[in-house]
Parts: sequence; C-alpha cells; structure tokens
Amino acid sequence: MKNPKTDSGPAPRPSGGQGFTLLEVLLAVMILALAVPAILYQFSVGMEAGGRARDATEAVQHAKEKIEELKTLVEEGAGAQSGAFDDGYTWQTRVDTYETPEKEAGENDMLRYELVQLTVTVGWEAGGQPRQVELSTLKAVKKEEKR
Repeated sequence: MKNPKTDSGPAPRPSGGQGFTLLEVLLAVMILALAVPAILYQFSVGMEAGGRARDATEAVQHAKEKIEELKTLVEEGAGAQSGAFDDGYTWQTRVDTYETPEKEAGENDMLRYELVQLTVTVGWEAGGQPRQVELSTLKAVKKEEKR
C-alpha cells in the first residue's frame, strides 16, 4: 500500500485521467497562433502572384490579337496606332522598316520584298504601377505595297 504523504508521482487526474491539462491546451493555442498567420500570409502571396500571372497572360493574348490584326493591315498602309481594350488594357502599334545586314552595297535595292518589323505594346496598371508587354515580329512585304 502506498503512503499518500511520501508518494511523489503525478497528481491523479479527476474523472479517470482523460483530457488535457491547461498547460497542454495553452501550448497548442500558442502554436496555432504562430502558425496560422504564416500560412495565411503564404496564401495571400500565392493569390497575388496568380493575379499578376493572369494579368500578364491576358495582356499577351491582347498583344497576339493586335499583332495578327496588324499583319493584315500593314499592306494597306497601317502605321503607328493606339487605343484601349474594353477591359482596361491599352495598346500601341508601331511599323518600322527592318534593316538587314547588306552583303554588298545596293544589293537590297534589287530585292522586290523588304522586311517590316511589327511591334505591339500592351499596357495596364497593377497595384498602382504601370506594367506592359511588348511583342514583335517581322513580315515580308512588297516594296511598292509598303505604307
């Protein structure tokens, strides 16, 4: 038989020893209090990055659309133009003669075609800062049809 005055074991828990002590509950709450804000911060960073990627993807799609339109209009004399899409993105186009490296003087004058560089810039605002995407391509056009 044990003597209650000399027994140095843990104090018996009421109701059969089931449940958590106050210290265990406080420790669990403290761990949650430290972990939850860090998890929520990572979630918000991921959402912000997803939003930036969505905006850039949409801008590239708009630029592709405009560059395809510009390919058909360049032979009709299209030059620098600008405008805005319905969803807040702005666009600018530019058509420049592309200078090829000449092998001998006057060789490019004998060609019936020349290259033009078509450039489309799409801009938007994200987080109060201006952002933009620029796409460029080359197209061969007859010299007399150009602009």
